[in-house]
Amino acid sequence: MESNHAGYTGSGFVNGDNVVGSGVEFGVTAAAAGPATVVVRFANGTTADRPMSVSLNGAAGFTQSFPGTGAWTTWTTVTFTLNLVAGSNTIRLTATTAGGGPNLDRLTV
Repeated sequence: MESNHAGYTGSGFVNGDNVVGSGVEFGVTAAAAGPATVVVRFANGTTADRPMSVSLNGAAGFTQSFPGTGAWTTWTTVTFTLNLVAGSNTIRLTATTAGGGPNLDRLTV
């Protein structure tokens, strides 16, 4: 966790290693099974996209784009849908390029 770029919402943000495979997991509890909207707040101060694979409960998922935001202090969101199971779920975001992923501030379901 880091806190050297202004504008994040909690006590810090995730700044993963700049390598393929770096990532973070989020635990989410769902009252019922079904589709859920997931919003990820991020900053990408580079001009290059920093895509990450999204997996749910260990199953293969998809690649989500995290385009440049212009500055590490410029935060924005991406939104996607996951089909959660009732009870505990694990959402994993994993960098797919050598540049790593963006800085991640918050995941909301």
